[in-house]
Amino acid sequence: MRRSKLAFKVPLLIVISLVIGQSVFPQSRRGEDSKQPAGRPIIWLNPGNISTRNLYYGPGSAEMAPVGPFSFVEEDKGGESPKFVVRDARGDEWTVKLGPEAQAETVSTRLVWAVGYFAEEAYYFEEVRIDRLPRLSRGQDYVSGDSVRGARFEPSRPGMKRGASWGWQKNPFESTRELNGLKVLMILLNNFDARPENNRIIYVSVPRREARYYVTDLGATLGRAGGLGGTRTKNDLSDFLSTKFVRGVDARDGVVEFDYDTRPRGLGHLSVLHPLYYRSQVKKEKAMRGIPIAHARWIGSLLNQLSDEQLRDAFRAAGYSDGVRESYVAALRERINQLTQLPTAPQRRPRSASLGTKIGRLNSRAVDKVETTVSTVFTRVRSTIKRGN
Repeated sequence: MRRSKLAFKVPLLIVISLVIGQSVFPQSRRGEDSKQPAGRPIIWLNPGNISTRNLYYGPGSAEMAPVGPFSFVEEDKGGESPKFVVRDARGDEWTVKLGPEAQAETVSTRLVWAVGYFAEEAYYFEEVRIDRLPRLSRGQDYVSGDSVRGARFEPSRPGMKRGASWGWQKNPFESTRELNGLKVLMILLNNFDARPENNRIIYVSVPRREARYYVTDLGATLGRAGGLGGTRTKNDLSDFLSTKFVRGVDARDGVVEFDYDTRPRGLGHLSVLHPLYYRSQVKKEKAMRGIPIAHARWIGSLLNQLSDEQLRDAFRAAGYSDGVRESYVAALRERINQLTQLPTAPQRRPRSASLGTKIGRLNSRAVDKVETTVSTVFTRVRSTIKRGN
């Protein structure tokens, strides 16, 4: 009986690892961004009078929005959501995303942009006709004839060069309130997929050469944050309302304790068979810890300048119904209030590492060694399988 269980589990583990490896770390992108242009690194710009920001269009505008008719160019099979590329009446190309991420990303880009961070344009269509639309390999449930439902359009703009990804723990802005403010936004939106692979440096030359640090995928938001193998959702109002935001503060360290845990759970631990992915899942949660109270209060003060009507505009732009929109706005206002009502705290004082911290570091090194060994063994197994085929 035990042998039969092992005989079933081993192929299952191999299949899961191959799927994770191919979907998250596609082979075709290896070597991308090997030569990076120079530019002054920027993660945040002073947004000025936030109360006047237009959240219906966010980082875009009515003049920059896509113009029909649209013609199909090709399918994009990267990532989890179904996507394809179209060309509009002006000859501009747009990546169209379908599924639950379409609405959530349209809203989240506007909230991030509203308080001074960089965000890509996103335009939402409840239904739109696409000429020469073939049968898609993914997302066919959102297709009716030559039309698609619930589509987010994202442009490919000239003058913007996509560079390398960037990590939450290693970047030019470590320990700054601007970086920590962006982390708070990820937690506020319940973004469970805040991996470095979803962050991108984008280079622009106007008005000067700049390396702008973006979170380029904000689709896994407005639901429940959780770890791989656990309960996590996107664009789900009831799940969003069921989660907490601020759990409390650690007065000794002067940091905020958030309700945010995206470490793998249950079967999610099988992702250790693909160490790069497993480590990214563990690190993203760790990177969101230790945010100083003062930094959380700062981003809260910016968000608090947004009116409820501005928040409503962000949800109107994404086609939410009146009832759902009002519930989300009320929930976001409550979370913003939690930030502004945080107590003031003295500056953090450095202290020697506790015994528990030291043990944790030793465990982390041990895990790294195990992951390296597993990676080596699994690579050999995968090579053997490929040679056999």
